[in-house]
Amino acid sequence: MNASVKIESNDTLDEWAVRCRFWLDEYDASIPKRKRRERQAHPLILTGNGMSMRVNRGTLVIRDGLTHYPQEFKEHRLFPGDIENPPRIVMVDGTGEITLDAIDWLAEQKIGLIRLKWNGGFTSVITSGGQAADPEKVLWQYQTRHDPAARVQFALGLLKAKARNTLETLEGWVPQSQFWNKSRENITDGLTRLENNPPETLPDLLGIEGAIATAYFRAWQGVQLTWNATSRHPIPDDWREYRSRTALRDEKPQNRHATHPINAMLNYVYGMLAARKQVEAIAEGYDPMLGIVHDRRKAVRGITPAYALDIMEPDRPIADRRVLELMREQELSAMDFTVTAKGTCRLSPELARAVSAQITGSLRLIGPGPSDATQS
Repeated sequence: MNASVKIESNDTLDEWAVRCRFWLDEYDASIPKRKRRERQAHPLILTGNGMSMRVNRGTLVIRDGLTHYPQEFKEHRLFPGDIENPPRIVMVDGTGEITLDAIDWLAEQKIGLIRLKWNGGFTSVITSGGQAADPEKVLWQYQTRHDPAARVQFALGLLKAKARNTLETLEGWVPQSQFWNKSRENITDGLTRLENNPPETLPDLLGIEGAIATAYFRAWQGVQLTWNATSRHPIPDDWREYRSRTALRDEKPQNRHATHPINAMLNYVYGMLAARKQVEAIAEGYDPMLGIVHDRRKAVRGITPAYALDIMEPDRPIADRRVLELMREQELSAMDFTVTAKGTCRLSPELARAVSAQITGSLRLIGPGPSDATQS
């Protein structure tokens, strides 16, 4: 049977190159070594234009897609019963086709097939068991969430890593300001307490994390932006330097309603990071909605990916570095941003691509899981 299911995307090749290249360049290197006869535990990630999956003489032949030019197609061959076979195959964005024979082959071998949008949203799931997640990993998420001591230990590992990265970002990327030294002192004090005398409750732990974040962004106050052609494209006075992580013009300040270009860029990279972590969580068999630290709640665009928000925490300060580098290396223009009727600042498509290029490939894959959640 050679009938096939086509996979299509309306996006351009340039956008794929920005969004997806890191999957091909870095995913293989991220898979840890395992014992010789141990079953493969990591998924196969596919993306790009021209993906295909078909059966040839009992073997599943998979062709990865192209994300940039020039590039050669990469082929994978899976054999029935082979312990090297991945537990699931994840197709992120891109175009291509799958034969019905290939779908049947995957079902017989109990290999899940997951089709995702670039932002981590499900398009389709095909598995013999009817679910994409690994039951053992989801059980670990549930048990850790509902065990107060385990939940605190998991959060502590995340927040210590985040605090270390925050201090490193401050020292290496944030320009000196009147608050810089005091901010460094406060962040160091918070990190020392997390490492040497951590609280035993989650609210107290999050209180320290909040104090570190407040001190960190206070050091950003006064950071200057370089603007180009302001005589032709005027900018508001409060865009010339950074003042606050919150939206100052809102009656109730909220980070997600950015009124300043720096906050708009931070929101964009955090959105990219959350999408990436959601894709990775799904690929590794976790439930991205079942958070351990963050609560699952309704959002404007569906349910929040609470577990993805958990595992992205240590990487937030690393994402900040990309914004700081772009601010240092590029002159901005009022044309790089749009402002909505409610005063919310948004990135132009051109600047969004530049920010995407800064962050792509710069962050580590997958956060803590059952085997390493308590390591620090």
